[in-house]
Amino acid sequence: MSNPASVDPDGYDFRRGSSWMLISLVGFTAMALLVKHLGSTRGVSPWWALFFRASIGMIVVAVIYGPGGKVSFKRAATGRLLVSRGVLGAIGTAAYYTTLPVLGAGKATLIGNTWSIWAALMAVPLLGEVLTMRKIIGLLLAIAGIALITEIEKGHAAHLGMHEMIAIGGALVAACVVVVIRQLTRTETSGTIFASQCLYAGLLALPFCVMHPWPGLTDVALLTFAALAASCGQLGMTEGFRYLPVSVGGAFQMLLPLLITAGGCLLFAETFTLMQSLGAALILAGCHGVVASGKAKGAGNAPKG
Repeated sequence: MSNPASVDPDGYDFRRGSSWMLISLVGFTAMALLVKHLGSTRGVSPWWALFFRASIGMIVVAVIYGPGGKVSFKRAATGRLLVSRGVLGAIGTAAYYTTLPVLGAGKATLIGNTWSIWAALMAVPLLGEVLTMRKIIGLLLAIAGIALITEIEKGHAAHLGMHEMIAIGGALVAACVVVVIRQLTRTETSGTIFASQCLYAGLLALPFCVMHPWPGLTDVALLTFAALAASCGQLGMTEGFRYLPVSVGGAFQMLLPLLITAGGCLLFAETFTLMQSLGAALILAGCHGVVASGKAKGAGNAPKG
């Protein structure tokens, strides 16, 4: 049971939400580094990683939520908002997985994690959260950071490559997903919400998997572990947003690029130029500006889960 002192007057449970978000960070960090290793070192297609994530995720949902009747696979497949969550989540995850081996774990995650800014902005008209000058400044800082980390130069916009564009698009889609999740937590269980993503991610990945070589036994073991880590990360994030506003949950998720970038540098010798490092700092500063503003002023105006 939650400590009453940790429950916000507006109904949020910050202690419980924080615990779930920490589980999410550990899971997503392990997943990202494994997918990077599988793709860049072992030559395994990221579509296989996505398919395993979806398949293992469905098993995890059935085991954890099935016995208590806390998951409806039928609603996950047919509910309007759940289908939106599933399709958008599949596209956003596919964008992230396909850019990890190419851009590197750090760069792909830094760009992808700008979803916290886009989500906070989308939450203003859709969820009634407050738009402040600090959020606007944070957005501008993050855009400048993206320009630097992707090494866009004046007169050389074409330098923004295909994978950078995919990463940016994935971040925008992920922001839509977070806002939809926030709405779904009013009426749906975490199991049903997660099942919708697993279902549609698997359907998206399967046609691409048959076009690539089958993974070996070692790769299957690593893919399974990455999928389990992703399941922990996704369920932790979904549960966290049940107890936290979008902006506060985004504050925890902002730590993710730091953890994954550190892992990429240590394990894969990923490097950043001076300008890319400045861009990374601007992205993190912009995200911090948005989520810190949300905690201070916007949290009480978000709808309760």
